[in-house]
Amino acid sequence: MGSQGRNLFLRSITNKIIGFLTDPKTGKAVVQREFGARFAEIDIKTSGGTDHYDSLQTTLNRRFAQGLTLGLQHTYAHSIGNTDGSNEARTAANNYSFAAERGHNTFDVRHAFNLNALYEVPYGKGRRFGNDAKAFRQALLGGWQVGGVVNARAGLPIEVLITRPDVVFRDNRNGNIVTNPIVGPDGAVYTSAIINVPGGGNSRNVRRPDVVPGVNPYLGNDRLLINPAAFATPQPGTFGNLGRDALHGLNLVQWDMTVAKRFPVGERTNFEFRGEFYNILNHTNFAAPSGGQPRLNNSLGTGANQLQPGQPFTAAAAGGNFGVLTSTVSNQIGLGTNRQIQFSLRFSF
Repeated sequence: MGSQGRNLFLRSITNKIIGFLTDPKTGKAVVQREFGARFAEIDIKTSGGTDHYDSLQTTLNRRFAQGLTLGLQHTYAHSIGNTDGSNEARTAANNYSFAAERGHNTFDVRHAFNLNALYEVPYGKGRRFGNDAKAFRQALLGGWQVGGVVNARAGLPIEVLITRPDVVFRDNRNGNIVTNPIVGPDGAVYTSAIINVPGGGNSRNVRRPDVVPGVNPYLGNDRLLINPAAFATPQPGTFGNLGRDALHGLNLVQWDMTVAKRFPVGERTNFEFRGEFYNILNHTNFAAPSGGQPRLNNSLGTGANQLQPGQPFTAAAAGGNFGVLTSTVSNQIGLGTNRQIQFSLRFSF
């Protein structure tokens, strides 16, 4: 099964930065824009988005003898595009190329698996056991159903972002990149302004870092999922080379069970007792860090916990909560809940 989308909602900016004027006394930069400095950058909404979805779906259902029914479903899929195409849509990180946004969509689930089973206890009249049992015993032990559902899916995509100013400054004495101009005690300006992000785009703040080759972006401990040392600040004048939604979060696994029993009361009425056990093993399913968009701090500079472009991030430079698992998938009954148990009694007539 598959689908494709064209002319989807995708955002960008216009009135881009094309240059700047430098104040000779302070070294500060006054940016120059396409349509003049009267307006700041302008958020634009386009129909430049595309996506497609491909899947292989397998379903197997079987009813066995002695009251056992099994069902299995598996979906192997991939959703890819340059936008999610809904609501306010996303803003392209590269203001000049929508093609550079092509990557996993935020709802891309590579594998989804479901196994369900229902077993009717074979006790009572006409069943394998208890056919000749006394009525009270049949009423007590017969008519029970036990069911279970195992749900599992691959982790959802994670988009690692970085905070970057539109303009930075190069120290002419040593080549270091800093975020503010440096003026000496004699009034001499030691820095030169540089366009950091081509075209700007600070109002939308969608920037991605560079990938550090050979470094695993995942950490295997219980609290920290993403390795900050796998990323670096891009060189001034370039976009980050990390793809959109390039990482994936943790897999989700949950086992639910039900126990049910009907007690006939006459020919047309009955009571039904039902026990439902959600996430019976109390398996913790963590949500992606920072809602799926963990952001690296702007750490340009030469001081403590500051880095130069190309240097791998440290935990301190990235920010204390970067890549940290802080919440579970859901707090409600359903996929991702902690263990919850509920009982119900229903009268049908």
